[in-house]
Amino acid sequence: MLRAAREAAGVGLREVSRRTHYSATYLSDIERGKRPVPADVVAAYETALGADMERLTAVSRSPSSVDTTALDDVAVMLSATRRIEDTTGPVVVLPAVRGVAEMTETFADQARIRAAGRAASLASEVAQYQGWLEHATGAGAAARRSFRKAVELAQESGDADRLAHGLSFHAYADLERGDHVEAAALSEAVLSLPGVHPLLRVYEQFQRARVHAAADEPQAAQHRLVLADSAAQSAEDEPRPDSGYWYTAGFFGLQRARVLRLLGQDDRARDEVRSALAALPDDHRSATWATKWRQAADGTTDVPQ
Repeated sequence: MLRAAREAAGVGLREVSRRTHYSATYLSDIERGKRPVPADVVAAYETALGADMERLTAVSRSPSSVDTTALDDVAVMLSATRRIEDTTGPVVVLPAVRGVAEMTETFADQARIRAAGRAASLASEVAQYQGWLEHATGAGAAARRSFRKAVELAQESGDADRLAHGLSFHAYADLERGDHVEAAALSEAVLSLPGVHPLLRVYEQFQRARVHAAADEPQAAQHRLVLADSAAQSAEDEPRPDSGYWYTAGFFGLQRARVLRLLGQDDRARDEVRSALAALPDDHRSATWATKWRQAADGTTDVPQ
């Protein structure tokens, strides 16, 4: 918990040592479970990080006490971790996210009735994020397990957007490993869900077009691109969902470029990447996940498929 909060806050161990006047070696041993966690160290982390660690620790030991404030605290940690990943890459944050995933699954299992749906939704979001990080680091089997867990938890939560996210990420991973049939089924499941945020539907139309193109169904892919572009235009004024901050016009342009590349339209695909990068927010354009797109734009590599 201490390590997850520190990494989510973007603070290095040496800096915590400087702020708290405990040695970095001592704090490292505590974070790794090699020493007990004294109350004064918890209090020092609270002061150094601005997080209510004592409260979260109590909740993790007695999950039946979970309430919306505790879940809000974890959601803030998760949001900060995502921004850190944009800068540092997935390997750095994966250990912390795995710890948070274990904690939130416990919350979901034992939360009070009034917080049960929210706890399951948050646990699903963390499991999905863990799966994404595992996928990005080449741990395909672990990623698929995490995505399945994300879908199960989303179903428990009754949150349509969360279920759409879980299914969509699972479809992405299946498509990446060449399972077009399963990817198509999961993608269609997303599009058939009622009450889903319009921007999630936009992305899924592009993903469905990509599935058709990868399966050598060019006419179906072109038709889906038309539907995706129409959906994107209709949803351009929609506020982005909290758990999908990357859904911007530029991001959708990158998805269009993927489909064009699979359809053999390489020049159009590269032009689309350049336009999409220009439309991305500055922090997204410079993120580690955008590296392959920057390289494609300058001709260093092919446009990703």
